[in-house]
Amino acid sequence: MAELKVRKNDGRIEPFDRGKMAAGFQRSGASPGEAEGIASQVESWAQNAAIDGIISSAELRTKVLELLRASNPTVATNFEQFRKGA
Repeated sequence: MAELKVRKNDGRIEPFDRGKMAAGFQRSGASPGEAEGIASQVESWAQNAAIDGIISSAELRTKVLELLRASNPTVATNFEQFRKGA
């Protein structure tokens, strides 16, 4: 399977970093296990949703918030606020 990459809003392409994502969830209040579980779900989804191995950061963000809202609405709110720079 090809390495998953993320197209950032400014057009840069970076490798998908599940650890970076899980760390962001933990900073938003998720337990380590919960953070790793959501990151794993996002990674699995992204592997299937990517086109030519690339997924946009906007698509990732939408999926992340969808999964966080379903599992822990408080973490979802915190994550959304953190990402907005609030």
